[in-house]
Amino acid sequence: MKPAPKWMPSVVALGLLAAVLVFWHATTPAAPPEPPGPSTRAYVRMHLDVVRGVRMVLPFTLPAGYDYPTSYHYATAQIADDQTTVSGHDRADSRSVVFYPARNNARADLTIVILCVQSAELKDELCPSIADSRHLQRHYRHMRVAIYATGKAHWDVDAWKNVQLTADLNQIRWLH
Repeated sequence: MKPAPKWMPSVVALGLLAAVLVFWHATTPAAPPEPPGPSTRAYVRMHLDVVRGVRMVLPFTLPAGYDYPTSYHYATAQIADDQTTVSGHDRADSRSVVFYPARNNARADLTIVILCVQSAELKDELCPSIADSRHLQRHYRHMRVAIYATGKAHWDVDAWKNVQLTADLNQIRWLH
Protein backbone atom coordinates (compact mmCIF):
# COMPACT_ATOMS: atom_id res chain seq x y z
CA MET A 1 0.00 0.00 0.00
CA LYS A 2 1.24 3.42 -0.96
CA PRO A 3 1.67 6.09 1.72
CA ALA A 4 -0.74 9.05 1.55
CA PRO A 5 0.63 12.18 -0.06
CA LYS A 6 1.91 14.86 2.37
CA TRP A 7 -0.82 17.31 1.37
CA MET A 8 -3.66 14.85 2.13
CA PRO A 9 -4.04 15.70 5.88
CA SER A 10 -4.32 19.40 4.97
CA VAL A 11 -7.12 18.70 2.47
CA VAL A 12 -8.97 16.55 5.01
CA ALA A 13 -8.62 19.26 7.67
CA LEU A 14 -9.80 21.91 5.20
CA GLY A 15 -12.80 19.74 4.27
CA LEU A 16 -13.71 19.25 7.93
CA LEU A 17 -13.42 22.99 8.55
CA ALA A 18 -15.69 23.70 5.58
CA ALA A 19 -18.26 21.18 6.86
CA VAL A 20 -18.21 22.78 10.33
CA LEU A 21 -18.65 26.28 8.85
CA VAL A 22 -21.56 25.15 6.67
CA PHE A 23 -23.21 23.46 9.67
CA TRP A 24 -22.64 26.51 11.89
CA HIS A 25 -24.03 28.87 9.25
CA ALA A 26 -27.09 26.67 8.66
CA THR A 27 -27.92 26.28 12.36
CA THR A 28 -27.12 29.78 13.66
CA PRO A 29 -30.24 31.95 13.78
CA ALA A 30 -30.16 35.06 11.65
CA ALA A 31 -29.90 38.40 13.39
CA PRO A 32 -33.34 39.79 14.21
CA PRO A 33 -34.58 42.32 11.68
CA GLU A 34 -34.18 45.97 12.54
CA PRO A 35 -37.33 47.28 14.22
CA PRO A 36 -39.22 49.85 12.17
CA GLY A 37 -38.42 53.49 12.89
CA PRO A 38 -40.99 55.84 14.45
CA SER A 39 -41.60 57.65 11.16
CA THR A 40 -42.86 54.46 9.47
CA ARG A 41 -46.37 53.11 9.04
CA ALA A 42 -45.16 49.74 10.34
CA TYR A 43 -44.06 51.34 13.63
CA VAL A 44 -47.38 53.13 14.10
CA ARG A 45 -49.39 50.00 13.23
CA MET A 46 -47.31 47.98 15.69
CA HIS A 47 -48.14 50.42 18.50
CA LEU A 48 -51.80 50.80 17.61
CA ASP A 49 -52.36 47.05 17.21
CA VAL A 50 -51.42 46.41 20.86
CA VAL A 51 -55.11 46.66 21.77
CA ARG A 52 -58.40 46.87 19.93
CA GLY A 53 -60.78 49.78 20.40
CA VAL A 54 -61.10 53.34 19.23
CA ARG A 55 -59.07 54.12 16.12
CA MET A 56 -56.27 56.68 16.18
CA VAL A 57 -56.80 59.84 14.19
CA LEU A 58 -53.73 61.67 12.94
CA PRO A 59 -53.03 64.71 10.74
CA PHE A 60 -52.37 64.22 7.00
CA THR A 61 -49.47 66.64 7.33
CA LEU A 62 -47.82 68.12 10.40
CA PRO A 63 -47.85 71.83 11.10
CA ALA A 64 -44.56 73.55 10.30
CA GLY A 65 -41.86 72.89 12.87
CA TYR A 66 -43.30 69.65 14.29
CA ASP A 67 -41.75 66.21 14.12
CA TYR A 68 -43.35 62.76 13.96
CA PRO A 69 -44.25 61.24 17.36
CA THR A 70 -42.22 58.42 18.86
CA SER A 71 -44.83 56.76 21.08
CA TYR A 72 -48.56 56.13 21.13
CA HIS A 73 -50.67 55.66 24.25
CA TYR A 74 -54.13 54.44 25.14
CA ALA A 75 -56.47 54.60 28.12
CA THR A 76 -59.41 52.48 29.19
CA ALA A 77 -62.53 53.48 31.09
CA GLN A 78 -63.05 50.73 33.64
CA ILE A 79 -66.73 49.98 33.86
CA ALA A 80 -66.40 47.62 36.86
CA ASP A 81 -65.18 50.19 39.35
CA ASP A 82 -65.94 53.41 37.46
CA GLN A 83 -62.30 54.51 37.46
CA THR A 84 -60.21 55.61 34.56
CA THR A 85 -57.01 53.65 34.18
CA VAL A 86 -54.09 53.76 31.83
CA SER A 87 -52.52 51.18 29.53
CA GLY A 88 -52.64 47.56 30.60
CA HIS A 89 -56.12 46.52 29.51
CA ASP A 90 -57.34 44.87 26.34
CA ARG A 91 -59.41 47.75 24.99
CA ALA A 92 -58.55 51.33 24.08
CA ASP A 93 -61.37 53.77 24.83
CA SER A 94 -59.05 56.64 23.97
CA ARG A 95 -55.73 56.99 22.20
CA SER A 96 -53.23 59.79 22.38
CA VAL A 97 -49.95 60.83 20.88
CA VAL A 98 -47.46 63.58 21.72
CA PHE A 99 -46.03 65.85 19.03
CA TYR A 100 -42.79 67.64 19.89
CA PRO A 101 -41.24 70.54 18.04
CA ALA A 102 -38.61 69.23 15.64
CA ARG A 103 -35.22 68.86 17.31
CA ASN A 104 -33.51 71.05 14.75
CA ASN A 105 -36.24 73.70 14.85
CA ALA A 106 -35.08 77.16 15.85
CA ARG A 107 -38.62 78.39 16.64
CA ALA A 108 -38.88 78.88 20.36
CA ASP A 109 -42.62 79.63 20.19
CA LEU A 110 -43.68 76.03 19.48
CA THR A 111 -45.19 74.03 22.30
CA ILE A 112 -45.54 70.32 22.90
CA VAL A 113 -48.95 69.23 21.62
CA ILE A 114 -51.03 66.20 22.58
CA LEU A 115 -53.65 64.82 20.23
CA CYS A 116 -56.23 62.69 22.05
CA VAL A 117 -59.06 60.70 20.43
CA GLN A 118 -62.11 59.12 22.01
CA SER A 119 -65.53 58.06 20.87
CA ALA A 120 -68.00 60.96 20.93
CA GLU A 121 -70.52 58.64 22.63
CA LEU A 122 -68.19 57.73 25.52
CA LYS A 123 -69.55 59.18 28.77
CA ASP A 124 -66.16 59.19 30.52
CA GLU A 125 -63.91 62.10 29.70
CA LEU A 126 -60.61 60.49 28.76
CA CYS A 127 -59.60 63.40 26.52
CA PRO A 128 -60.00 66.97 27.80
CA SER A 129 -63.25 68.61 26.70
CA ILE A 130 -62.17 72.18 27.40
CA ALA A 131 -62.21 74.61 24.47
CA ASP A 132 -59.99 77.68 24.89
CA SER A 133 -56.76 79.12 23.45
CA ARG A 134 -54.83 76.12 24.75
CA HIS A 135 -57.37 73.38 23.86
CA LEU A 136 -58.96 72.65 20.49
CA GLN A 137 -62.00 70.44 20.12
CA ARG A 138 -62.42 68.77 16.74
CA HIS A 139 -64.49 65.90 15.41
CA TYR A 140 -63.60 63.20 12.95
CA ARG A 141 -66.54 60.99 12.04
CA HIS A 142 -67.90 59.61 15.34
CA MET A 143 -64.80 60.55 17.34
CA ARG A 144 -63.99 63.59 19.42
CA VAL A 145 -60.43 64.84 18.90
CA ALA A 146 -58.86 67.02 21.58
CA ILE A 147 -55.68 68.85 20.62
CA TYR A 148 -53.98 70.70 23.44
CA ALA A 149 -50.73 72.38 24.39
CA THR A 150 -48.70 71.26 27.37
CA GLY A 151 -46.03 73.97 27.52
CA LYS A 152 -46.16 76.61 30.22
CA ALA A 153 -44.78 79.56 28.28
CA HIS A 154 -46.51 79.11 24.91
CA TRP A 155 -49.99 77.65 24.59
CA ASP A 156 -50.74 78.61 21.04
CA VAL A 157 -52.34 75.73 19.12
CA ASP A 158 -53.56 77.82 16.16
CA ALA A 159 -51.33 75.87 13.76
CA TRP A 160 -53.41 72.76 14.56
CA LYS A 161 -56.86 74.32 13.90
CA ASN A 162 -57.01 73.48 10.22
CA VAL A 163 -54.93 70.32 9.90
CA GLN A 164 -56.80 67.64 7.98
CA LEU A 165 -57.35 64.50 10.02
CA THR A 166 -57.53 60.86 8.98
CA ALA A 167 -57.70 57.40 10.53
CA ASP A 168 -56.13 55.87 7.39
CA LEU A 169 -52.39 55.47 7.94
CA ASN A 170 -51.85 55.12 4.19
CA GLN A 171 -52.92 58.75 3.71
CA ILE A 172 -50.53 60.26 6.23
CA ARG A 173 -47.77 62.09 4.37
CA TRP A 174 -45.22 62.22 7.21
CA LEU A 175 -45.12 58.43 7.51
CA HIS A 176 -43.23 56.23 5.07
